[in-house]
Amino acid sequence: MATWLAKEAREMVRLGRWIPLVAVYLFLGISQPIMSKLLPVILSSSASNLPKGTVFNIPPSTVDQVLNGIIVQYNGLGIITLILVGMGLIAGERKLVGEWLWSKPVNITHYVLAKFSVFFLVAAFSSLIGLGLGAYYTAQLIGPVNWNALCQGALLFVLYQAFLISVILLASALVTSPSLASGVALIIIVLVNVLLPLVWQGHFISGLQELIQATFSQTVWSRSTPVWEPIVTTLMGTALLIGLQIPLLAWRKTSH
Repeated sequence: MATWLAKEAREMVRLGRWIPLVAVYLFLGISQPIMSKLLPVILSSSASNLPKGTVFNIPPSTVDQVLNGIIVQYNGLGIITLILVGMGLIAGERKLVGEWLWSKPVNITHYVLAKFSVFFLVAAFSSLIGLGLGAYYTAQLIGPVNWNALCQGALLFVLYQAFLISVILLASALVTSPSLASGVALIIIVLVNVLLPLVWQGHFISGLQELIQATFSQTVWSRSTPVWEPIVTTLMGTALLIGLQIPLLAWRKTSH
């Protein structure tokens, strides 16, 4: 296992896969409070072209709105970045060196866990640093931040990130084309984030996202289900998706 972890860490550094993760998450985290502070000023200045006497009232952003805004940005450009970085982690490797790789006595479990662990650690570190810097600038520009609530919300988001990464790696294990893997991963994530809440609102991923928002907003969990339910179901879903990759790749190895 240590050998695979070292290999994946070297690949992450050598190919520069960590760079877009760090760059995008830091940009999103820092830009949100700055834009929240500047947007009313920009809109007010543009209102000078309106007829005389026009009232242009823009309420200032609150701390929880800014922090939740960072998460919204993470759920947009952040997810796209995760997909672009992770789409070739398995599919690309199988396509380029598959024959050499499968000819070796590969421990599929260690292979999959190493892929997930390194990718997850880099992504989680990047998002946490971005969120931390975003919270710092929020405290400087908007108002005081409840750092305890921030840490709790950050940990919940990291759990959501682990689920996303398990989806991306499963898609990468299903096909040999990285571009096709990105499409499969995007479809699954859209289905989970958009369609699943329509039939299973407040549970699983949709419940976890509501819990993240409630934590940053410092509001009480309003669902009838226990607060731990979306956490546990997301953990189970992540473990299931990781586990599915092992027999899938083992089957592909034996049939190669």
